[in-house]
Amino acid sequence: MKKNNFRFVDHSEDPNVGLANEEIALLQKELNLQFPETYIFYLQNAGRRSNVFPVEHDIVKLKKYQEQLKEALNERNLLNAESLFCFQYNIEYEPLIGEDSETFYFFNLSEPKSPDLYVFGDFIINYDWRGYAKELTNKENFVDFINERTKKKFGPKLLKKIGNILLGILLAPFIVTVLIIVALQVLIEKIKDQ
Repeated sequence: MKKNNFRFVDHSEDPNVGLANEEIALLQKELNLQFPETYIFYLQNAGRRSNVFPVEHDIVKLKKYQEQLKEALNERNLLNAESLFCFQYNIEYEPLIGEDSETFYFFNLSEPKSPDLYVFGDFIINYDWRGYAKELTNKENFVDFINERTKKKFGPKLLKKIGNILLGILLAPFIVTVLIIVALQVLIEKIKDQ
């Protein structure tokens, strides 16, 4: 099992700021939930402010998110008997269709050991009709999810990748030439020694 292998990036202009253990314990107590171990580790390192994926730490908002998620799932008869913890809720105006779209990020705490990350939200289903439909997606691993977001934000940029490829192509003939010269020198030395 992968544990706590988050790829945190120290970015001086936008640093990660964690929560104290006492703050995390209070959140768990107020919500009457036990957070997953990996999520606690994430809160300790980036719970107050994350430069990749911010999570909510305001107890009033978190309580509201739990209610909103249950309502949205109950309307579609999904995960009714499960213990869920919604740690982020986003609502954004989508100009393409002229409507708001909402997205819930949550854990199914009924799962044993390390629960998977789920995303439940509005996804465009038809560009011609400009429609949305609610969809439940299992993203599987929270660590992988955060690391993928980190890679997208802080990973090498496309132009840098193209530059590295072009540099490799330009240097390849030079390297091949040097290898041929070295091989010839070795061959000449062997011939002289005979």
